[in-house]
Amino acid sequence: MAPSRPTVDLLAEEEFAGYGECSSGYDSFLTRDGANWLVARTGDTIAVARVAADTGRVLDEVRRWPRLRPDGGRAYASPLPDGGLAVVGDGLVTVYEADARVRWTHEFTPWTAGTGASPACVADPAGRRLLVTTPGDLTARPYPGDLCVALDLADGRPVGRAQLPSASAGYAFKQSLTHPAQLLLDAAQGDTFFTLAIGAAGGGLSADRTGLPTELAAGVGLGGAFLHLDVGGEWLSRYEAGQPEVRVDAEDVLPEDFRFVGYRTGFLDEGRVLAAAAEEEDSDENSHLLLDGRTLAPVAELDYPGTVAYDPLALGDGTWLTVEDDTLRRWRPA
Repeated sequence: MAPSRPTVDLLAEEEFAGYGECSSGYDSFLTRDGANWLVARTGDTIAVARVAADTGRVLDEVRRWPRLRPDGGRAYASPLPDGGLAVVGDGLVTVYEADARVRWTHEFTPWTAGTGASPACVADPAGRRLLVTTPGDLTARPYPGDLCVALDLADGRPVGRAQLPSASAGYAFKQSLTHPAQLLLDAAQGDTFFTLAIGAAGGGLSADRTGLPTELAAGVGLGGAFLHLDVGGEWLSRYEAGQPEVRVDAEDVLPEDFRFVGYRTGFLDEGRVLAAAAEEEDSDENSHLLLDGRTLAPVAELDYPGTVAYDPLALGDGTWLTVEDDTLRRWRPA
């Protein structure tokens, strides 16, 4: 394992009602418009919380919006740069104002029930369009694949689309913390996984494959770099445009039979990565490792004061969150 075991400092602790049950969702931890966000659901309400820039706190603010279709299955929520909220699920896109009024809705034909597909949404880097994943032409044979559709954020008009290589997939948009123009789209399609680089500059829209078909973009991206994690935890990769890929295999840097676990391995800061490792996914017996931000070599194993957490959330500012039920704790290395 890593050569040192630094202790950690607890900086802040706060309750966020409903988050524990939602913390494994695709939209539960988001990076949007230069900030990190948490999304929870309680009854007929969607609660969205911005992680505080002040490291001595956990949350800056919590806002709540109603769910138009509270029993309509899974829905994906994404905060908007103007303070509003976009929600997509069950064939319906809803954009809310900051005061919870509905700005507009847009309906689309949903995927066939039981496919495991789920949509996602994000504002484009200019804050003028909402990008939404939807089915393509479900009547066509063979099925051409799903779409990324651009809707005008002012009124919901369709203003562009890009064909995706994935079909009936579960989707999640990832945005770099420091480079908001850098958008990635994770697509989980059965046993096939895609990470797509989304080009949305100048009114255009494109989707290009990046990484391997067993990797998904993970956690917070910084400085033009993103981490890709093998879905089986066998390796971790660092991708940056114009730079060689850096990859480490679990068997080379972790104890025997250990692998990378969780879904949010991310940059703690530009020099360090925070990752979890264990023998089995969802294990209570896991280790949190600091890795070199460029080589991905382990440099330390964190020593918690009587606290464990399966999937730590690196925040890109040298701190991270752990989640225990609805309790959020913020930490930094001592």
